Amino acid sequence: MKKAVFFIFVLSALQNYAQDSPKLTPFAVSKHPFTHTGQQMIVGQAIGGLEKEYRLLDDGGIYRRMNTAKEFEVLGEQSKKNIEIAFKSLKDINFEQLEFQHPSRTSYFIIFKQGKKEHKVTWGDSKFPAPEGAVQVYKAFMGMIPAAMRL
Repeated sequence: MKKAVFFIFVLSALQNYAQDSPKLTPFAVSKHPFTHTGQQMIVGQAIGGLEKEYRLLDDGGIYRRMNTAKEFEVLGEQSKKNIEIAFKSLKDINFEQLEFQHPSRTSYFIIFKQGKKEHKVTWGDSKFPAPEGAVQVYKAFMGMIPAAMRL
């Protein structure tokens, strides 16, 4: 029961995060996420060898790219409050303690990156149910990206 209440809180907080988000519009390309030394929350999907990813940086920038791109498309910025909610959601599910690597042909992932250190959780193999918290964070994050702006 306690676990269910926690996940409802995390999902609710991230849904509010998505609703409070400023309108996103691609307007430029950037290499900034490659050099950013602060925190990054990266979510995405891999199909075969092709990955599409979305990044939220702790400076507020939101970016997207295909893994073959040398630059990121800038989607917009988030408020300080929304940035705190997003990164707190990873702490709330003890993301850095999750050890889960079960990809398949179509996989989903979340990466928490700070400087050169990163922790990745990958799921997709139906034989191994994904960690509920990771799936909830993934869905809430993707909910803030308008369908027209998804890769």
